[in-house]
Amino acid sequence: MPEGDVTRRVGPELDLNRPSDARIYDLMLGGKNNFEVDRQVFAELLKVGPEIPQLATENRRWIAAAIGRMSAAGVSQFLDLGCGLPAERNLHDEVLAVDPSAKTVYVDNDVTAIAHGQALLADYRRTFFAAADILDPAMVLEHPTVVDALDRDRPVGLIFGLTLHTLSGTDQLRQLLADYLAPFPSGSFVAITHPMNPNDGSRLADAATAIEDKFREHFPRLRFRTHEELTEALADLEILAPGILDLARWCPAGEPALSPTGAARLILTALARKP
Repeated sequence: MPEGDVTRRVGPELDLNRPSDARIYDLMLGGKNNFEVDRQVFAELLKVGPEIPQLATENRRWIAAAIGRMSAAGVSQFLDLGCGLPAERNLHDEVLAVDPSAKTVYVDNDVTAIAHGQALLADYRRTFFAAADILDPAMVLEHPTVVDALDRDRPVGLIFGLTLHTLSGTDQLRQLLADYLAPFPSGSFVAITHPMNPNDGSRLADAATAIEDKFREHFPRLRFRTHEELTEALADLEILAPGILDLARWCPAGEPALSPTGAARLILTALARKP
C-alpha cells in the first residue's frame, strides 16, 4: 500500500483531542510519545488501577517468554498485531536475540504508531511495518509488506499483546484467529494477552469493572473477557501448558508475587498452537 493511502485506508488523521490506546500504553511503559489528552486519561486510570504501569511491563515480559518458546519450536517469522509505539526494548529485539535470522512484521493503524514505526525500522532488514487494521485479517494478510515478508509455507507466530479487547463477540474472536491462521501450516502459534473480568461478583470483578468503565469512557468498544470466554475463543487450537493463566500465576517460581492487590490477575495469558 503506498504511503499516501495510509490515512484513507487505515485510520483517521491525527486528532490531538482524542486519546490513543497506543499512546496510553506507551505512557504505561514510561514512553514520551504522547499528548495531554493521553496523559489525562492515564492519570484517571492510575486512580482506579495504580499498578497498571507495572502490569504493562509484565505483559511485555510474558510476550518475550512466549517468543522464546515459539522460536524453540521452530518458528522464525512473527506477526505482531497491534504493535503500538516503539519502546526501550522492542519485540523484534526479543526475536533477534533468540534467532538473528528471524523476521518480524509489525502491524498497527494508529497514526502515531505508523509514523514512529516506519521511522524506527528504516535501517532494519529483517523487521517490517504494515499500516493496517488488525481487526481486518484480509487487509493485513493481503498487505504487500506482509505478503513479501512472510513465507506461508512455514509456521508463523501471531502476537496479540493486549489488542483484542476491542472485538466484542467471542465468536468473532474465534473467527478472527481462524482467518489469520488459515494461510499458514500446522505448527503456527498464537500468543495472546487479554484483559480479564471474572464477572462473578468478587472484589476482583469490581476492580476490573472500574477499570473497564474508565477505559470505556474513551474507547466505547472495549471488552474485557472471562477465562471461559477466552478458552472458548481458542477452542480450535491446542492450548499449551501451563494453560490460560493470569500474570500473577504465570510469574516464574522464586520471584516476588506481582501486584499484592491482585491487579495482575486482570490480564490473562495464553500460548496456543495450530494442530
